[in-house]
Amino acid sequence: MQRRRQFQRPRSRSIDPIQVTGIPKKNLDINCDVGQGFGIYQNQFEEKILPYVTSINIACGGHAGDPYTMARVIDMARKYNLGIGALIGYNYLPGSGQNEMYLDVDELRAMVLYQLGALYGLLHSKGLDIRHVRAHGFLYRQLYTDLLTAETVAKAIAEFSRWIILVGLNGPVLTKACTNTNIKMGQEILINRRYRKDGTILPYSPTIDGKNFIEDSTKRVRELLQTGRIACEDKTKIRVDVDTIHLPSDTVDSVELARTIRAMITDPKPLHLEKYDNYFANFSTVK
Repeated sequence: MQRRRQFQRPRSRSIDPIQVTGIPKKNLDINCDVGQGFGIYQNQFEEKILPYVTSINIACGGHAGDPYTMARVIDMARKYNLGIGALIGYNYLPGSGQNEMYLDVDELRAMVLYQLGALYGLLHSKGLDIRHVRAHGFLYRQLYTDLLTAETVAKAIAEFSRWIILVGLNGPVLTKACTNTNIKMGQEILINRRYRKDGTILPYSPTIDGKNFIEDSTKRVRELLQTGRIACEDKTKIRVDVDTIHLPSDTVDSVELARTIRAMITDPKPLHLEKYDNYFANFSTVK
């Protein structure tokens, strides 16, 4: 077992450039993070954005969220018939899961299963289930760069249910982790962020990313839908294979962006597994 190395920087790893292929799609999923409040501290824009997305990722009490907040958001999701996923992150409320943390394999596995179990209990009481998982903050970035972390998370999800999709940035690390554990990966694009030509995202800059937030994000979506490509910081364009578009959900501009993007996609649909379709088709033929 590895020793716990919390709040220590690991040695740098060499990661191959992202390999991206794909064609434009007209039925992309649109997802956002919700339930990231606790107690009296709540996001006032969450319910306003839900009519324009097709999937949501509910914080499971690690980096944010509490039982009542989770239950309240589940009721809102039922109202809009949304695909429901778990938003998992490191258990560090003061930093909202953004701080660097490095857990050993057993501890990370337990953390993932604990958070999935918390959401599942509330969903099960409503006759619902977890459709996908998305990581938050530093854990999200680790899934793109650290194979051990990615495989540990993927294996924990597979232990919980192989019907669940793991959502993240398309790249060799997460792709390999999902392949090795035989679960499906949902390839995501952060439409409000700038990209490098190797497919990685640039750090958020309020003076750049926030200046023309709606205009720049809408332009990326339009180009993605029309050509299957997005423009990078150096003006080059890369082709991306994408299943879902991730939107921020914490400002009034986020609501306007969601409304605009929803109108641009012909037939948006929640993330799903083809296995479900085949399973229920076969099940319906049983007398």
